[in-house]
Amino acid sequence: MRKYATSGTNRQHPSCSWLVRKHSIDMSAWSEEMEGASNVIDELHPPQRKRILSAVWTHFGFKKEDGVILKSDSPICRACGKAVPAKSGNTTNLMHHLRKHHPSRYAAMQNKKNSDPLVKSEPRDDPVTPNQTVIDTAPSESEASSKWVVVPIPTDSRQVALTDRIVTYIVNGLLPLSTVENKDFIAILQLAEPFFTMPSRRDLTQNLIPQRTAAVKNHLINQMQDASDICLTVDLWSNRSMRSFFTMSGHFILNFALQNVMLSCQRFKGRHSADNICAVYEDILSTYGIRNKVSFIVTDSTSNMIKAFNLFPPITGVHDEEVEQDDTSDLHVVNIEEEMMYFPPERSQCFVQTLHLVVRDALDQVGSVKCLLDKIQKFVSFCYKSAQATANLDHKLHRGNATRWNSQLKMLKSVLNIPSDVLAQLECPVQLSPTEFKIIQELCVVLEPFEEVTDRCQADKVVTSSLVIPCVRALRHAVRNMKMTGNKNLMSILQKAVDKHLAKFEDMQSFQMASTLDPRFKLDWCIGEEVNTMKYLLMGKVECLSPKLSAGYNDYSGQPKKRPKLFSYMESQSGPSAVAKASHDVIVYLSQPCLAEDVDPLAYWKGNQTSFPELARLACKYLAIPASSAPVERIFSAAGNIFRPERSNLNDKTFEDLLLIKCNSTET
Repeated sequence: MRKYATSGTNRQHPSCSWLVRKHSIDMSAWSEEMEGASNVIDELHPPQRKRILSAVWTHFGFKKEDGVILKSDSPICRACGKAVPAKSGNTTNLMHHLRKHHPSRYAAMQNKKNSDPLVKSEPRDDPVTPNQTVIDTAPSESEASSKWVVVPIPTDSRQVALTDRIVTYIVNGLLPLSTVENKDFIAILQLAEPFFTMPSRRDLTQNLIPQRTAAVKNHLINQMQDASDICLTVDLWSNRSMRSFFTMSGHFILNFALQNVMLSCQRFKGRHSADNICAVYEDILSTYGIRNKVSFIVTDSTSNMIKAFNLFPPITGVHDEEVEQDDTSDLHVVNIEEEMMYFPPERSQCFVQTLHLVVRDALDQVGSVKCLLDKIQKFVSFCYKSAQATANLDHKLHRGNATRWNSQLKMLKSVLNIPSDVLAQLECPVQLSPTEFKIIQELCVVLEPFEEVTDRCQADKVVTSSLVIPCVRALRHAVRNMKMTGNKNLMSILQKAVDKHLAKFEDMQSFQMASTLDPRFKLDWCIGEEVNTMKYLLMGKVECLSPKLSAGYNDYSGQPKKRPKLFSYMESQSGPSAVAKASHDVIVYLSQPCLAEDVDPLAYWKGNQTSFPELARLACKYLAIPASSAPVERIFSAAGNIFRPERSNLNDKTFEDLLLIKCNSTET
C-alpha cells in the first residue's frame, strides 16, 4: 500500500462497478462546476478532451508539469486528494469513490443532472437557424459498462417496465421476434433511454414469453376457479403448412360480466379421431382444473367431434389395494356425487354454421339463382382486372366467396349500388338485364334476415345464447311471409330447410332456459302450451337451487301443534316451502314487463341478484353459452396472422405462447 503525502499523491483504490447516466458537457460548463467545489488540491486540470462526457469530472482532475498531464490513468479527487484508477476515461471507479467517500457531493451531482441536463451549443450550417442548442445523445465507448443490470435478473424498475412493454408490443402487434434485433428499433430505444439493455431474441423465446405465458395461465386458473359454470367452444385448425392445432376457448360469467378466454391452441398430431380429440380435451381440462365446471360445449357438426363429446370419459377404477373386500359384502358402494362428474356436458353444434348450410344448400338447389351468382362473379372479376372499369367506379366492388353466402350477399349489394350511367361506361362483356337486376334486389331482401341473424349470433362480448330460439322463429316467420316473383322455388326450399335443420335448436333445454332468463324475451317467444311448460321448468330449476326455505321468506309465526303419540310419525307439510318460494320468485320475475332490445341482460341480473338469487345463478349459467363457434374462429384468424409465410418455421410452443398472450390480452 502506498503512503500519501499532504499534497495528495496517488493511492491505489479497489475498482467497483457502479451504473450511472452519462451527460455531455462542454468545457465552460465544466469550469462552472469547478467554482462550486471545495478543492483540497489547488491546481488540478480537466482531461485534455474536446468534450467531457460525464459530470463526475467536476470532482476530479489531473496535475500538469510543463503543460503535460501527469498520470493520466489516475485522476485525483478534489475533495480528499486521493488518486483513483480510471483507465481510458472510464468513470465507473470515479463514481464509486464519490458515492462511498463523498455521498453529499454524489447526491448533489445526481440531482443536478436529473433536473438540468447539460447541453452543448454547436454551430450549424443551416442559414435559417445558424446556432441551435443540440442535446448530445450519442453513447460513449464506456456506455456499455453503465447499462442497467440485467444479469442474473434486472434490478432497475425501468428496465423491467420497458422490457415488459416491448414483449406486449411484439405480441399484440403480431410482430416477428427478430424485432429486438432490428437496428433501427434498437437505435430508437437507445435514443430514448441510453441505459436500457435490449433483450435478445433468445431471452425473448426462452424466458420473457414463457414467463408471460405462465402469468396468463395462472390468471385464467384463478378466474375460472371463481366461476360456477363454464362453456367451451372446440375446433381443429390447420395452418398454411398443414400442421393441425386443437383450439379451445372458455366462456363464463364472473361478477355479472361475460368473460371470453382462450384456453389452448396446441399442436394436434396423429389422426383426427374421436379418441384422440377426447384425450387432448381431457388434458386441457386437467391443466386448468375445470373438469367439474364444464356445462356446455359448442363444436362443429363433423362426425369425429360429435362422437368425441358424446362418449363418456373413462371412469377411474378401484385402486388395487381396495379390490379385496370383506367376504361378507358382495356389493360395491358408489358415491353418486363423485361419479356424476364424469358425465359429459351437453353438446351443441354451431348455430351459425348450421344456418350457413341452410342458405348455402338452398341457393345451390335453385339452378337459375346459381347461374346468376356465377354471372355476377364474372362481372366483378372483370371490374377488378380492368383499369378503366376501376377508374369509373365510385366504390369498390365486393368479391364474393362461393363457399360463403353472406360474402355473396355483400357482392350483390355492391353491384346494386352502381349507377346505371356508370354501368353503361364499363364496357363489360358480361351484361346484366333489367330482369336480372330485379332478381338481385329480391335476393337481397330474402337474405337480409339471415344476414342479420348471423351478425347477431356471432357478435363478440355480448349474450348470444338467448337469441337462438327467437331467431329461428323469426326466420320461419319471415320466410313464410316473403314472396319472390323471380323464383318461387327458393322460398319453399328455404322454408323446408329452416324447419328441417334449425328446429332442433328449439328443443334444446339450454337455449330454452337462456331465452326465458333473458329479461328482453322472457316467455314472449313461447307458443301455446310452451308458456306453462317453461314456467314449470324454471320453477323446478329454482327449487333445485334452494332446497331449504329462506328465513326471510318464512312469514309463518304460529307454532306447530303437538300431535298424539299415535300420529307422531307425521311430518308437517303445511306452511311455506321451497316450492312456494320458487313459484313466487318465478311468477314475480315473469310478471314484470320485458326490457328493451338494447338493454344488457347481465346488467339487469346484477341489479336484481338480491331479489332473485337463484334466478340470477341460473342466468349466469345459461347466458354464458355462445350461440356459435365464432370465438374459436377469431382465434384462428389471429393464428393465421402469426403464421404468415415469412414466419412459417415458428416452433409450436412459441406459437401457442404468443397466441395465448395475444388472445387473452386486456389491452385493445
